[in-house]
Amino acid sequence: MRIDVLTLFPEMVEPVLSGSILGRARAAGLLDVRTAQLRDWTTHRQRMTDDYPFGGGAGMVMYAQPIVDAVQALDPGHAARRIYLSPRGRTLTQRVAEELAGEERLLLLCGHYEGVDQRALDMCGFEELSIGDYVLTGGELGALVVIDAVARLVPGVLGSDESSRDESFTTGLLEYPQYTRPASFRGMNVPDVLLQGNHADIHRWRMEQSLRLTLERRPDLLGDAPADEDARDMLARLCAGADAVEAIAARGVNAECASLAEADAFPKHWIEAFIPEQNRKAAKRACSYDRQLKYFHRAFERGLVPGAADAPDDVELRLIYLPEKRVLIRLAEGSAEGLGDRVEIDETWTRTRVVKGNRTWFAAKQEVSE
Repeated sequence: MRIDVLTLFPEMVEPVLSGSILGRARAAGLLDVRTAQLRDWTTHRQRMTDDYPFGGGAGMVMYAQPIVDAVQALDPGHAARRIYLSPRGRTLTQRVAEELAGEERLLLLCGHYEGVDQRALDMCGFEELSIGDYVLTGGELGALVVIDAVARLVPGVLGSDESSRDESFTTGLLEYPQYTRPASFRGMNVPDVLLQGNHADIHRWRMEQSLRLTLERRPDLLGDAPADEDARDMLARLCAGADAVEAIAARGVNAECASLAEADAFPKHWIEAFIPEQNRKAAKRACSYDRQLKYFHRAFERGLVPGAADAPDDVELRLIYLPEKRVLIRLAEGSAEGLGDRVEIDETWTRTRVVKGNRTWFAAKQEVSE
């Protein structure tokens, strides 16, 4: 791919293009980026490239003449896609970068001051592109952003196609958190799932983290539901968990969602904690429907949970499982009133409360004989 950069300040562009991945790509011939000094085409005897705007106003406007002549010299056959970096252009996104990466040539015009004479844009057929809703002193930084975003999509530039496929926005989601050695750093540990070598579990963890981060930080990216059925299910559960946390927060209580893996493991752990071994098969049959354990109250109704009693007044059950939504909520304080049908346990997994409609059951953990 060839990219020409028309600029008044090539010294701002070249150092970035000469280092790191872009520099190696240029050296390997994968990327041909050239800077052109616009002053070389001006016909002004003092090499000026701008003047005051007609109609008055602050700042200076770049002449049309050097821009038009430079474009005609560098791209006489209009082989390049011509782009003017401008805050009024359409916004650069990952999809736009992918679109531009499919071009053989790009020609980027860097404006300065109050912009460029509109006639240059019209005569040369420039499209306008913005890197965000803010204004810079010139287009050079914007051009570098475009070059970097596009170049990394050129085959061979990153060395591995996976490097670009998994990045934020490439999948339509924000990227999951990344970790490297050591596994423990100043008391903070890498999530266990990443150390266990189960690629299916790792994939699910990464998908959940991407969905969770996107839901929290860029929900606008979730306008289209994920194509993958598992991802849609994850997203629905994460949204349900977020709604529950928001409802709790409205009462002034802090709460957070546990991972979906913890939520999936909850029914099994609950049965192991509160139901004697000889009753567990019967409990699973009684509590399950469509392989989702959610009718916890039936274990009480059928006498499978020994020692059921009224909950003490001072009991604090901070781990809340919502069976219908299959999400697990941690409360910092307070109660789970208002969350509907739920299973509550304390942090030591020794006491539990099950709420179904207007009925409530309570039990303490039973010692299980080996």
